Amino acid sequence: MPEAQENSVLTSLKELRRQEEERVKQEKAKIEAKAEAERRAKEDAERRAKEETEQARLAEENRKKRAEEEKLAREREERLRVEEAERKARIDAEMKLQHERMRLEVEAKAAVQAKPAPKGLIIGIVIGVLVIGAGVVAKIKSDHAAAEAQARIVAQKEKDELLRKQQEQELAFQARIDKLTKQLGEAKSEADREALRQQINEANTRRATVAAATRSRPSKESSSKSEAPKDLIKAKKAVSNDPLDGI
Repeated sequence: MPEAQENSVLTSLKELRRQEEERVKQEKAKIEAKAEAERRAKEDAERRAKEETEQARLAEENRKKRAEEEKLAREREERLRVEEAERKARIDAEMKLQHERMRLEVEAKAAVQAKPAPKGLIIGIVIGVLVIGAGVVAKIKSDHAAAEAQARIVAQKEKDELLRKQQEQELAFQARIDKLTKQLGEAKSEADREALRQQINEANTRRATVAAATRSRPSKESSSKSEAPKDLIKAKKAVSNDPLDGI
């Protein structure tokens, strides 16, 4: 009988030892599972942060590319418009000047055929041609000044638009950093906090990079000004005392 009791006690001790070992194994498994979950959460947070950063970078690059393409298109359109206006003004001025010169030469020829042309008439014709030429030159200069004024207005609008976009970018960066900072204060695990800190650092870095790139961009206000075309005004023809010269 004592031997049976001893065996029963040993069996109980073995069972207790087995239960204790099982409990230790379960505790160890829980700790390992928790560590693995935290590791995966950290990896997921880092992956999401990288994906969001990459998406933001691509979106910013696409936005800058579209803005640059639109700006180049506007500049090209404005340049073509100014060139077309100058070309039309040059053609109109040349036609008017040629037409008036031909009219005066025809009148002079008719006057010479009727009777010898008095010196005063010749001088009057020359002065008339010079006055008409001066008027044409003044018209061309006026058109060119108007084109330059329009180009300055376009450049100022582009400058204002760039400033507005810079302000929108700054507000967007600040809003994202504020959101991440709030999430950092509410994070429950160190892995989440570390991932949020990394996102905040990346956002600040991106913010500084964009700001530096914007500050270094050269002003193109002066590039929109077009120089007065040198071929708008033809060289003055030498004045001859012969009223039939040029016919």
